[in-house]
Amino acid sequence: MSLFRIQNSVQEVAEAIEAVLNVDVTIIDENMYRVAATGKYRDSIGSRIPNSCSFEVVAETKKPQVINKPNISKQCINCSLKGSCAEMATLGYPILNKNKLIGVIGLIAFKNEQKKKIQEQKENLLIFLSRLSDLIVGNINYYETIKNITIQHEETRMIIDSLDKGLICTDEDGKIKFVNSSIESYLMKDKNKLINSSIDKIFPYLKEKGEQDFSIEKKIKIGNKKKSFIIRNIPVMVEGKKVSSILEIQKTFDMVRSAYRLIEGERKVTFKDILGNSPKMLEVKSIAKNIAPSESSVLLKGESGTGKELFARAIHYESDRNKAPFIAINCASIPDNLLESELFGYEEGAFTGAKREGKMGKFELANGGTLFLDEIGDLPIHLQPKLLRVLQEQAFIRVGGKELISISFRLIAATNRNLEGMVLSGEFRDDLYYRLNVIPINIPPLRERQEDLDLLSESLLNKNCMKLEKEKKYYSQEIKNAFHKYPWPGNIRELENTIEYLVNVVQEKEISYDDLPANIKDYFCNNEKDIKFNHKRALKDMVDSYEKEILARYLEEYGYSTKDKELIAEILDINLSTLYRKLTKFNLQ
Repeated sequence: MSLFRIQNSVQEVAEAIEAVLNVDVTIIDENMYRVAATGKYRDSIGSRIPNSCSFEVVAETKKPQVINKPNISKQCINCSLKGSCAEMATLGYPILNKNKLIGVIGLIAFKNEQKKKIQEQKENLLIFLSRLSDLIVGNINYYETIKNITIQHEETRMIIDSLDKGLICTDEDGKIKFVNSSIESYLMKDKNKLINSSIDKIFPYLKEKGEQDFSIEKKIKIGNKKKSFIIRNIPVMVEGKKVSSILEIQKTFDMVRSAYRLIEGERKVTFKDILGNSPKMLEVKSIAKNIAPSESSVLLKGESGTGKELFARAIHYESDRNKAPFIAINCASIPDNLLESELFGYEEGAFTGAKREGKMGKFELANGGTLFLDEIGDLPIHLQPKLLRVLQEQAFIRVGGKELISISFRLIAATNRNLEGMVLSGEFRDDLYYRLNVIPINIPPLRERQEDLDLLSESLLNKNCMKLEKEKKYYSQEIKNAFHKYPWPGNIRELENTIEYLVNVVQEKEISYDDLPANIKDYFCNNEKDIKFNHKRALKDMVDSYEKEILARYLEEYGYSTKDKELIAEILDINLSTLYRKLTKFNLQ
């Protein structure tokens, strides 16, 4: 670092030396330029010293040097002022910082008494200059430290200001010392008006929490609206005592959305991830890809297990909304009395058992992104007009709330039921159906895309071998033939389960026909297909086969929804749990 950075300080040292010793002083930097001077050379500050001056020798050797006869001394042979130099004696002392040359302190005598002082007090002067050299180096290091701290402070300030979350620093009494730009945006207040005010004026009762590390949700009024924030208090402790607090503040909405985005980021699906090269699949993928950028509603139709959610996710990630969340909800999996609060969210105290702070619903979470309503045919009839209103007005009110919340999301719905028939029977509103059915996409069952079976089965085999850490396996020709002749009522989901089963149970590298699950072998036995099977069957196997056939026919006739299954259980006079157990056993879910 150049001594010119601390020139004022260096000049003060030079003047102090002159005052104590009554000699002229010159202090030069590592490039031989005068940084400070007294007496005759004061006017030469900023200029270079003469070439080959004795102070250059001091700089090169990094050792002190005394010149008693400047004009005739051998050290001055090459000096550009030799023969005309007015100096009678000099003493040069190097300024070193960890053995790196910073400059030279030079004492110069123009009078006999000054020369005598340099000659007679040489040792004491060297000690004195050593201390002053250390002082200058200390000033340099101090300047560098302050400079680095200033840079770090500015860098830290810029980093903190660039954060999406808000930060507030308070002292031990709860007075605000610092806020970042996000806080200004959140609270719609100038940061200078927040400094030195109490944190309780912004977030009441927060100070009462004391020294503990905690997270809490707070609602405050900003303008004419109430806003909800998640606040984390991080106490700064020194010697066991709290000296300040860092408050990390995020909008509740943003925090929950970020959590969803993090989860969904691991489940990103593109059309390349949807396997299938059959004409029907290529046509469906082409349609889906073409309409992905659109804002229009999409209705995915297809049997259970055909991959409707995969298509929904692929459409989302190919759209302009792919940076926002993909929010999925299965209308059949949530009880009727809870579905409304799941979709709309609710305010505190909206109903018995509601969370004190309320809850955001799926509509709000999907804002800016895509909402996927799976099994839309199971949406209760009393909720259908409410969903239609949300789609028409792009706004809703939480359960128990008063504030109208504007939203913008793309709706993708899916069903394995005959919605047109439900409209005719009054089970589904026609106005909602037409609103959903803007872009209908029919996803073919696996039995109608036989060309994809080899690709799918090989891909699933490799995937499961890797997942289960099994050695690589392969199919026999018999089992390949069986795959193509089996109708796959559970579609790709059933194929996935079957192959995972085979990878788990087969010890050899080759997977043969005899390794197939009992329900598939039963199918071939019952239908007497031209494929290898064992005619010697136990009574239990035949009963199981007949039972599976009955259940499959009932599912085909009545449907796969929760309500359909309740009806089937009632007709067969068995418990619903028994029905589910048997459906799982026969791979009919």
